[in-house]
Amino acid sequence: MAYWLEYESRDTFLHKGLHPLTKMAIIASIMIVVGIWWNPLFQLFLLIPAAWMVYDSKLPLYWFNVIILAVITSLYPVAMTSLGQTNPAIYKVLDPVWATTPLLVHTFPIAGKLGITPGGLMWMAASELRSIIMATYGFVFIYTTSVAEVTDTLLAFHVPQAVVFVISIAYKLIPHLNRVVDHILSAQRLRGWSINTINPVKIVKRTMPLMNPLMRRVAIMTEQITTSSQIRGFGSGKVSQTRRIHLKTVDYALITVSVLFAVVALFLMIFYRVGLL
Repeated sequence: MAYWLEYESRDTFLHKGLHPLTKMAIIASIMIVVGIWWNPLFQLFLLIPAAWMVYDSKLPLYWFNVIILAVITSLYPVAMTSLGQTNPAIYKVLDPVWATTPLLVHTFPIAGKLGITPGGLMWMAASELRSIIMATYGFVFIYTTSVAEVTDTLLAFHVPQAVVFVISIAYKLIPHLNRVVDHILSAQRLRGWSINTINPVKIVKRTMPLMNPLMRRVAIMTEQITTSSQIRGFGSGKVSQTRRIHLKTVDYALITVSVLFAVVALFLMIFYRVGLL
């Protein structure tokens, strides 16, 4: 089973049926649209294809534990920011009177009017949904696209070698670190190590048996990456692409739909304020 943020070869439509360029176009269009839409009702529409992609790719559901943790930890600062959405002038589509209806509002001496309003709740929901949607599509892309496919596609479009190298290293680094941490945890547990406490001071002390071997391993990994880069002659000359881009009919169709979707969404947002609050 693949570690978190690690590609796994599987016989699914998203793994085998689409070119990496097609998946890049789909993900890019989704990222653009979800970035400009502030209405959570519009954002929910983007979860429909995301749910199908998760199902088709057989993406491990434990990957979403990170999203749940991120949403929980960001809930407080996002909620605090939503308290300031009480100015009727910031709402371009919603009825300003309804959006700023005070549910629990108080006027402070310096900060002004802060509190819970329908518009503020919608803004908070949109902020959290944006993170969930972006992470979901990102997970699907990483799980269904190998680093070789990504680098070959980028090189075919003459992306600078340094950029491709950094992307390929980042693509492999997190799964490798996950594997290293898993091995260290297993070794320390066999030695009787545990962290069964809620005392923050004890937690810090008990993580030291993990940090020492992890830091040593990171130093070794850095040296290995440097050595492998020198052996491969990184930066010594031009890198040629290893594969040509061959798109199928379904690839052309999905790329066209993705580009049109992003362009139409931008047009409607700019001229008709579609997707705004």
